[in-house]
Amino acid sequence: MAKDTLLDIVQGILSDTDGDEVNSISDTVESDQCARVVRDEYFRIVDDMDIKYHEAHRRLTATSSSSPTIMERQENMHSIEKIWYDKRTSAGGDPKYQEVYFKDPDSFIEMCMSRTVSDSNVTTVPIEYDGFTEIALPVRNDQAPTYWTVLTGYDDIIFDAYDSSLETNLQNTKSLAKCVMRPTFPLADGTVPDLPQNLMVLLKDRVRNMYFDIYKDGAPQAVARRERQSEVRSQRKKYITKKLQQERTGPNYGRNAR
Repeated sequence: MAKDTLLDIVQGILSDTDGDEVNSISDTVESDQCARVVRDEYFRIVDDMDIKYHEAHRRLTATSSSSPTIMERQENMHSIEKIWYDKRTSAGGDPKYQEVYFKDPDSFIEMCMSRTVSDSNVTTVPIEYDGFTEIALPVRNDQAPTYWTVLTGYDDIIFDAYDSSLETNLQNTKSLAKCVMRPTFPLADGTVPDLPQNLMVLLKDRVRNMYFDIYKDGAPQAVARRERQSEVRSQRKKYITKKLQQERTGPNYGRNAR
């Protein structure tokens, strides 16, 4: 069964609200507004329902020599499960990818702060620790990284070391992350929301309710009631699905991805 496109959903909502007929989401101000509500509600459902995104392997983004042990996650990279880095010891050597292990922020800071700043193999890197305090983080400059963490910035991945004899900063081409990618939702007529059918129903009801509330002086009781019913059904489905997954796979004692 073919799923509705963004244009199909917008046309349906505008019909319910006595809006103008459109052949594209860009035809009128109303259709553009409605399309944006669809996109916003889509991402809320994706987050609320803890939908499994697309697993992938991507490289991290390098920064600069002024922040040699800081890399950034790519756009739409929702969470990171593992990181590997090419730990070759010579420029012409064969690639030697090895895992770089996650360490919780407090333990990471404690480990780095135990180093002696005056040592020749230690360099300080300025970082923001709590959003307000900038600290000079002592990192090793004579070896590939062993640990990584995430401090204040959601996008910043901070490592404990880099090999200054091979590079001025950690490199995109030598990094590899197992991650979960956040889906995209282009504002285009043919965009199909990547949702199971029961959540497509919830999406339409949420958009209908939100659109009425924002642009039509409030949602009728029937519209609000239908959204609540869809929400209950979706939560029940989420619980059943999660219970079945646990029965099939057993408990997961691993660390949750950040």
